[in-house]
Amino acid sequence: MPNYVLQSRRVAKPGLGQKVLDAVVDQFKTGSTQGNVSISVNAPTGSGHLIVGARVLDSIDEIEKVNDNVVNDMSILDSIDTHCTDVQAQILRVLAPGENMPAKPKYMARNIIKAKSGKAPELAAVLLEIRDLYGDDMKPLITVPYVGNQDIVRATAIYDSLASFEKHSDAITGDKFKSAVQKVRDLRQAYVRHTARMVYVAN
Repeated sequence: MPNYVLQSRRVAKPGLGQKVLDAVVDQFKTGSTQGNVSISVNAPTGSGHLIVGARVLDSIDEIEKVNDNVVNDMSILDSIDTHCTDVQAQILRVLAPGENMPAKPKYMARNIIKAKSGKAPELAAVLLEIRDLYGDDMKPLITVPYVGNQDIVRATAIYDSLASFEKHSDAITGDKFKSAVQKVRDLRQAYVRHTARMVYVAN
């Protein structure tokens, strides 16, 4: 099971979305790790499109190697970041991997849930419970930040269409999930969902 996700989040300057997207995809194509690139054209960024690149890594040593490579040569990242209004990088620790993913992934939904103070471990446990309730259906990736806000727990799911996303989302309102969903509501302080169109996937 992969242990970490290294995520880079960029907001392209207006009019430069395609340039940034192409550059991020090219960067991923030259690498040897699993990962994906997605774009959220409807994200509330206040300016340009939100472009996210996520690399899947097996160990913290691999994270360190990536960091060393960046420090030794900043030119590639600088050539992309200069076309952005905002750039953020985050390391996520994997609690449970995504399972039963579609053969042709097209959309991604990132559910970012902020727990009440001190309640993140309980929230993570409930999200893992909900994940298991999906059975043979698609099970989301559950992650927590390695650094940064430690009250955040994330559930990321992948779909082959918006229709399958809607069906998967509707299922959680059923009786099967009712008790666990109420636990999440009791434990959370805030909840945000972002959807994105996947443009590159490397397995």
